[in-house]
Amino acid sequence: MKGSDKVLSLLAKISPYIYIAVVLICAVFTVRESLLSGCILFASSIAMLVHHLLERYSMVQKMKRYFEGFSDEALTKSSQLMFNIPDPIAGVKIDGSFAWYNTPFNEAFYRGDFGKKLNEIFPEVSVESIMADKGGHSLSVAHNGMEYKIIPTIVSETDPDKPALILYFENVTDMNRLKQLSRGVRPVVMNITIDNYGETVAEAGENEQLELTASIDRILVGWVNGHGGLIRKLERDRYVTVLSNDSLKKIEDERFSVLNDLKNLNLVAMAPPTLSIGVGLGGDTVAESDNYARMALDMALGRGGDQAVICDGGKFSYFGGTAKEVEKRTRVKARVMATALKEHIHSSENVLIMGHQDADADAVGAAIGLAAAAAHLNRDCRILLNTGDSAVKAIVDTIDRNHYHDGLFINRSQARDYMTENTLLIICDTHRASLTEMPDLADTAKHKVLLDHHRRSESFIEGCELIYHEPAASSTCEMVTEILMYMDGGLNLSTIDATALYAGIVLDTKNFVLKTSARTFEAAAYLRNAGVDTMKVKQFFRESLDDYRLRTELIQAAKIDGRGVCISVSFEEVPASIVAQAADSLLDIEDVKATFVVCRDGDDARISCRSLGEINVQLIAEALGGGGHALAAAAKMKRMFVGNAVSRLNRAIDEYFEKHS
Repeated sequence: MKGSDKVLSLLAKISPYIYIAVVLICAVFTVRESLLSGCILFASSIAMLVHHLLERYSMVQKMKRYFEGFSDEALTKSSQLMFNIPDPIAGVKIDGSFAWYNTPFNEAFYRGDFGKKLNEIFPEVSVESIMADKGGHSLSVAHNGMEYKIIPTIVSETDPDKPALILYFENVTDMNRLKQLSRGVRPVVMNITIDNYGETVAEAGENEQLELTASIDRILVGWVNGHGGLIRKLERDRYVTVLSNDSLKKIEDERFSVLNDLKNLNLVAMAPPTLSIGVGLGGDTVAESDNYARMALDMALGRGGDQAVICDGGKFSYFGGTAKEVEKRTRVKARVMATALKEHIHSSENVLIMGHQDADADAVGAAIGLAAAAAHLNRDCRILLNTGDSAVKAIVDTIDRNHYHDGLFINRSQARDYMTENTLLIICDTHRASLTEMPDLADTAKHKVLLDHHRRSESFIEGCELIYHEPAASSTCEMVTEILMYMDGGLNLSTIDATALYAGIVLDTKNFVLKTSARTFEAAAYLRNAGVDTMKVKQFFRESLDDYRLRTELIQAAKIDGRGVCISVSFEEVPASIVAQAADSLLDIEDVKATFVVCRDGDDARISCRSLGEINVQLIAEALGGGGHALAAAAKMKRMFVGNAVSRLNRAIDEYFEKHS
């Protein structure tokens, strides 16, 4: 307690006696001049003294009667003890006034200013809310720079003359400061990997490789040491770092500037390296935080690399991720996946393949290729398909007309009857259960395999026995084609199967323009040798005159801003395939870097996003609740008017440019 507060408290206690003494002195001097006046003043002082003493006596008697009201003697003693404890405590009536309080309460909150009610001292605390909560939770308040924890106890809910509550105030100021300090120095684990080290040094000489290694080490060590952390190199392209939580906050404020520092390296004959960083914190132990860091690094790599991901107790946040996916696939991995998938199919009773809702040619083509593998391994197989775009319908019609794979496609009710304990469920072209044809099936199936090429999101399907996730692949059809290439035993791919797989690659690469690598052309060559009918593929993607007109209207409604962002809006309901085609077509316009087409989809709003690579549309789509990859993404906003969806889209685009400008 400060000295000035003590003086004020003392003055409040002795002030009545000072007033009485002053009146007595005045009476003494006045009686010399006028006996009557002096007697009046003297009588007044005596009356004031008697009144003050009677008032104190009355207060004491009220307190005694209150404590005498307790039936148990031990309870009376404990109640009297309340006045002697060092922490503030008070009894509060139903109307919020104080029935009584001890000296520490008076010194901490009242300070002689009698008559205040509870909500006048603590506006955020009310008797009604505590009563409604049955006193089940403590409250936190701040007063004059101090922090208190209020522990309430309900005494009476009806008698207005007795306390309804007893409030115990615990000063937690020092405790909270210690907690804050503890959180600031808690260790954070950071795993760092160089995405493209092998590819960067593949064509470089020995001197260039040494220069690259030295430059990377110098930048990383300087960056970590500058934030008071510890860094150790585990392998040529892997590091582990330990630093404090306070240091991490500074790194977040800088938005992981080291990501750009490495890309700005000017190395002769070598592409600049990129980093993936996984940060783990919030664990009860360092080992648990390290596990979070591994999860975060897997997420960063699964989203294409060149970014930092923080996992705080299982909650993810992202930084960077503006570069194109780093291709780190190897033929060895494809061969291993082919062998593993073969073993899983062999050990199953039958196979069910499922893609995403509103299936496209990539999802269905991949499913048909996997069905061919299952047939080659003598396992009965079905594909769950509910809805699809015009290309999907054309592929299915082709299969049905040729009586090839009769009975291959089934609906949801048939899928439930088809599933057994030993059925292998293969999920392709998505890794989010909510986007699959049957989300409950993705969660409950006992044996699951997942193949996908989209950048990883937080809601990754759990419990899969085999995962083949390659965000650098052009399409799931490309991944499945590579698996088929390494299926031993003389797999002969039919013309129809090869054509369906080829159509999926054509769709996702936009006729071998986007996300196309040497591996993509190798897969296409394998399918061409299997007898792909390229004219049939072109027919798959033909559109009706009405669809052509709808797409043209969307293109005519487009507007381009100074950042190269093109947005087209329609308040009418447009098929999803037309929305996607319009977004693709708008990329052909000069100065356009990214396109967004917004249309009504029943009671929802649908947004299709496309990019040429400079703008990462996946990050924008994720901010709207959608996903995809850097060059193609989408979002479906439930029960939202198109105008509101456009407003949210504009905010997401602005936030993206603020973070990545």
